Amino acid sequence: MDYDYIEQGDCLELMKELDDSCVDVCFTSPPYGDSGNKNDTVEYTKYGNNTHKKYLEVERRSDWFEWQCEVIDEMLRISKKLVIYNVQGLASNRKNVYKLIGKYSNCIHDIVIWYKPNGTPTSTPHKLSNTYEYLILLKPKGVKGVNVQSKFYRNVIVENVNKNSRYKSIHRAVMNKKFCDEVIKEFTAPNDIVLDPFLGVATTAVCCVEQGRHYIGYELNETYFNEACKRLYECEKVH
Repeated sequence: MDYDYIEQGDCLELMKELDDSCVDVCFTSPPYGDSGNKNDTVEYTKYGNNTHKKYLEVERRSDWFEWQCEVIDEMLRISKKLVIYNVQGLASNRKNVYKLIGKYSNCIHDIVIWYKPNGTPTSTPHKLSNTYEYLILLKPKGVKGVNVQSKFYRNVIVENVNKNSRYKSIHRAVMNKKFCDEVIKEFTAPNDIVLDPFLGVATTAVCCVEQGRHYIGYELNETYFNEACKRLYECEKVH
């Protein structure tokens, strides 16, 4: 089994090339159905306010929920220990997130809440501000339970929003490095192989390198992929 590499392409097609139970953990945060990105390359911005539309067109999918079900099914197939799915319930996709939770209720071990104390308050008075995200822990077939590295660990992670990332000019929704560090530290073990099908600019892979885990990453966007290659090269020079 090859590892410690990243590849540009359609994650569904690439995961289908892998054997059952060939990685230890899948950990990802998918593109949201409404997340337009003014900083994306021309090939993305031409699709208006649907950043994920290019994924859908490449994969001949028109429905975010169905697409994500296929992705989750593939992650469950190729994982030995755990699938970690980080998603936020926004006004436009909350129903789909709840549908996902219902569909996979039989294999959800727990849902960890990422609470963001510095989350942006709503601009509309008398409405709730969205200051948390879900970390859905899914058990592959045959897995009875999920362990953490700490002796005692709560199912709430408190970490501020990543507002000053050096990659913001390239990718608006870069995963928070400290949050990712925490997830890798607690939910994976040394020498585990961790796969991220929506790699972005390689935050998960970098955390794996720094913490003695192996990585595999897939990314469709050429700009993100090229930046991920540079970031991993810099990281691996140090480690």
